[in-house]
Amino acid sequence: MSGQELIEEFLALFPEYNDHYREHIAYYGELLLHVFCSEVINIPLFDLLKKNNDSDQIKKYVEFVDHMRLDGDEAARNVVDVTILERLSDDKNVWNNLSSRISEDFRDYINKQLIENCAMCHVKHI
Repeated sequence: MSGQELIEEFLALFPEYNDHYREHIAYYGELLLHVFCSEVINIPLFDLLKKNNDSDQIKKYVEFVDHMRLDGDEAARNVVDVTILERLSDDKNVWNNLSSRISEDFRDYINKQLIENCAMCHVKHI
């Protein structure tokens, strides 16, 4: 799936970001996937994992990020790796809280592909 297709799915799951999406397009003239995902996934998911108390909302975000990883095109997977996971790994508590919220397959991907292949070799395994 392209980034645009994924964002359409994201907006169906998170309709509260529809206005933000329209403002993003108006400001940039196009979808900048890294920027948009940073604003609507990274920031709220980081905050949720920091507090670690809204399981349903965390699950919703994490499942969508995993969907991007599994079903997205190369650009979408790059956003997951470089924008989303890299940011979440910046805080040890957030990273640990994420580890208890992801599937075994997602954990294997992080530990065996991202960390072991040195994309994030400075990050602790989860």
